Amino acid sequence: MARAHHRRLVAFAALLVLADAQAQLSKWPIRTGSGEVRLIDLSAAEPVFGSLIPSFGLGGTEDVNLMTDAQGDVLFITAVDSDGKIAVRKLNGELLANGAGLWGNSSSQASAIVPRPCHPGQYFFIHHDAELHRHYYSIIDAYANGGQGAVIEKNRLLLNSVGEGIAVSHQLIGGCRWLYTFRVDEGGYRILRARISATGIDDATVIGTCAPNGAAHWWSTLKVSPANDRLAVSLPGSAPSSAGDIALWDLDPESGELSGLQQLAVSARTVSGIEFSPLGRFLYFVSNGDALNNDFGRVNLVTHAAQIIDPAIGWWIMHIESAANGRLYVGSRGLGTTTIAEVGQPDADAAGDIAYDPGAIAFQGWGIIPSFPNSIEGEPPGTAPAPEHAAFEAVAQPDCQGHRFEPKSCNGTAWLWDFGDGWTSQAQEPVHHYGVGTFSVRLRVTACGQTHELLRPDMITVDGIQPVASFTHPDTVCQRASLNFVNTSELSTAAAWFFGDGGTSSAMDPTYAYPQHGSRTITLVARNGCIMDTARSFITVLPAGVPSFHTNSDPCDERTYFVNTTYGGERFHWEFGDGDSTSSWYHPVHIFQSEGAFDVRLTTDPGDRCENTFVLTLHAGYGIIPVGWYVPNAFSPNADGVNDVLRIKGPEPCESPVMSIHNKWGQLVWEGDAEDGWDGRHGGALAPEGVYAYIMRPRLGDAKHGWVVLVR
Repeated sequence: MARAHHRRLVAFAALLVLADAQAQLSKWPIRTGSGEVRLIDLSAAEPVFGSLIPSFGLGGTEDVNLMTDAQGDVLFITAVDSDGKIAVRKLNGELLANGAGLWGNSSSQASAIVPRPCHPGQYFFIHHDAELHRHYYSIIDAYANGGQGAVIEKNRLLLNSVGEGIAVSHQLIGGCRWLYTFRVDEGGYRILRARISATGIDDATVIGTCAPNGAAHWWSTLKVSPANDRLAVSLPGSAPSSAGDIALWDLDPESGELSGLQQLAVSARTVSGIEFSPLGRFLYFVSNGDALNNDFGRVNLVTHAAQIIDPAIGWWIMHIESAANGRLYVGSRGLGTTTIAEVGQPDADAAGDIAYDPGAIAFQGWGIIPSFPNSIEGEPPGTAPAPEHAAFEAVAQPDCQGHRFEPKSCNGTAWLWDFGDGWTSQAQEPVHHYGVGTFSVRLRVTACGQTHELLRPDMITVDGIQPVASFTHPDTVCQRASLNFVNTSELSTAAAWFFGDGGTSSAMDPTYAYPQHGSRTITLVARNGCIMDTARSFITVLPAGVPSFHTNSDPCDERTYFVNTTYGGERFHWEFGDGDSTSSWYHPVHIFQSEGAFDVRLTTDPGDRCENTFVLTLHAGYGIIPVGWYVPNAFSPNADGVNDVLRIKGPEPCESPVMSIHNKWGQLVWEGDAEDGWDGRHGGALAPEGVYAYIMRPRLGDAKHGWVVLVR
C-alpha cells in the first residue's frame, strides 16, 4: 500500500468462528507485492500453494478475499483489478456477471464476506475505498446466472469517513450479525456498530470511543475475539513507547455494546497488526516499519503480560490471521526472501511451546508483502447453528412496569404473543402486566418467510394479593359531555385508566369528556402493590355539535344571511323567532317582516340525546338586521287624508327604490320614488279603481313585484 511517507500497514479484520470450530476457512487467496493472486490450501498437514489465478492483473498488493461452500470448494474470489477497482471472479479467473467495478483501490485493505440471512447462496461483500474513506457493500449470489454466480447489487454506500478496520461478529441467536468499524476524529477513535440482517446493513451507531496517547490512524486494525466477547483496535500512532498500543473492550455479543476499555502497552515499536488466538486467550501483534527489527509477539489477556516472540520478523509486515487448521499465520520478510511465518499452537501457555516457524512457507520470486484474506464470515459454511427465530426473554421492569418480552429473531417480520393469562399482543417487544399466578408464554414469529413457535412453560411466576378489576359506565356518551366511571374493582389500592383516545387518569372514579366522537376501548388497570389486573370495555361516543352562528347582511337588503360556525354536529334546525318559518339548511337566509327583537335558535342533532341549542337575540330594523320592505295591499286616494298615497317603506337608512305601476294590460301608469309614492293619478287624471301591478327595484337584492288595489 504505497503512501508518500512510505508503505504503511493497513487494517484488515477477520470474521471469526466459534472457539470450538477453530478459526477461518481452510482456503485463502494470497496476494503478493507484485500483484499475483494464488490460492493456498491450509487443510493438509502442510499448506499447499495452487497455481496463479488468472485475469486479476497487477492492480494492487492488497484486498483479497474469498468464499467457499460447505465442502471447501471456492465459490468466488475478490481482489483489486488492474483498473484499481475490485473484481469478483471464479477460481479459474472467469468474471462473475456484473462482477467488475466494485469500489475500492490499490490501497484498499479491509473487506468482509458475510452470509446474507434468509438467502441461501447470497453474501454481503463489504468493501472499502481507502482514498475516500468509505465503506460500500455489494450482494453476491454464488448460484445466480445459471449457477455461474453474479453480483446482483453493487456499490451501496454504507458509511462515509471511516477507517479500514472491519470486523464481523458470529451469528447471533436470531440469525443476524454485527458489523464493527471505526471513525477517526480529533478525539481519537469512534467505534461504530451496524446490524447485518436479511434486508441489508443498518445505519451505524457509535458504541465506544478511545483517545490514544498520540495520533489516531485510518489504517488501524480492528478484530473481534473468537468467543465474540472482546473487541480490539490497534493504536499505531501511540507515543512514547510506553503508551498503549492496543485498545481492548469487553463486548456483549447480543446487544453489541462495549464496556471496560483498557489500553495495553505491548511493544516499543509501532503496532498495527493484531489477531486473537483461536481460543481467545492471547492477542497477537506485529509492529510495522521500514526496518528488519519489527516485533512479533502476543499479550496474555488475563495477566496483560506481553511476550516478544520474534524481535526481527522483517519490515513492512502486513497481516496476522488465524486459519481453520487452528494455526496462526503472519507475513514476514528477510533480505532477498519473502515468507509466511506460522504459529502452530497459538494458545499454548508458554511462548516456547507455540511452535513458531518464521519461514514455514517461502515463495521466492513472487514479490514481497503477502496479503492474506480479510474478514470472512463468522463461521465456516455449514457450521453456523440454525437461528433460534422463536427464542425470547422476559425482563422484569422496575417500578411495577410489568415484564418486557424481547424476541431474539432479528429477521422477524411478524409476532404473536400469548402471555398465558388470556391476553395476547402483536407488538415486537410488548410490555405485559401479570396478576398473581404462574404463566406459560408462547411466541409465534414469522422470519425468513417461515413461521416458528416456542412455548416456555411456567415462565412467569407472580406472588401477592390479586386485585380484580371491574368498572361500569353507560354504553354511549355524547361528545364533550362529562362521563362518570364507577370503579367496582375488588382488593385494589390504585387505579390507572386509559380512555382509548390518549386520555388517562389515576383517580379511582374518574370523570372524563371525550373531545372526539367514535368507538373507544376503555382500560382499567387495578393494582395492589405491583400486582395488577386489567379490565376492558367499549363505549360509543356520539357526535355532539357546539352550535354557534353569526349574521352577514347589508341593512339595505331585506335578507339576513346566517353563517353557521358550529363545531361538529351532523343535523341542524333553525327557528327565527318570528313565527314565520324554520330551516334545516346549514347556512339559511331569512327575511324579518317587521321590526323587533327576535330570539333565533340553532339546534344541532335535534331529536336525539346529543341535541344542543344556541340562542341569539337579533334586533331587526335598527340598522344592522334588516326587515322586509313594507308594501300595503290597498290604498284610497280620495283626499280624506288617510292612505291617500301608495308608499313602500324599506330599511333605514337606505336610498328609496324605484317603483313602477302598471295596469292590468301591462301599460305603465306611473314610475317614481317608492318613498314619495303614487297618488293614484295617471296623466294628470284620476286613475280608475281596480287592481294594479307594482315592480320595485331596490339598490340591493332582486326586483320585487306584486298587486295593490286602488279604492276610491
